[in-house]
Amino acid sequence: GNTKYNEYNKAALDAIGGKTAGMTMIVSTMQLGVCAAYAGFLWLLGSNPIKLCGLQWPEAQPLPATTSADVSKTLPVGFCAAAAHSSSVFALGGDPLFGQIVKAGEPVLSAIVNTVFYGSAPSPPQ
Repeated sequence: GNTKYNEYNKAALDAIGGKTAGMTMIVSTMQLGVCAAYAGFLWLLGSNPIKLCGLQWPEAQPLPATTSADVSKTLPVGFCAAAAHSSSVFALGGDPLFGQIVKAGEPVLSAIVNTVFYGSAPSPPQ
């Protein structure tokens, strides 16, 4: 999965002129925007299309009960996830091997976010 992700991002950056074209952030933002719009559409539609992968009919999925407080609590995580995605796209613009190093650091970023924003220290390995 990660290899194809890296190949896709490298190809997307190469298609717009490579790392020196100055459009890396646009590629990253468009990837996030298109996926967010697709997820929002499916969320409003109330359908879970994952069953299509198993050649089954999608099932209805009710909207979750969310409040504005729920949404505000998810904003730091969303921002950090977007930052992690953008940093991996930037890293893949240079050398895909360096991109792997940046991708490997994402769990550390997740642990920092959980500790700082949610007061939840990382759990010990099991």
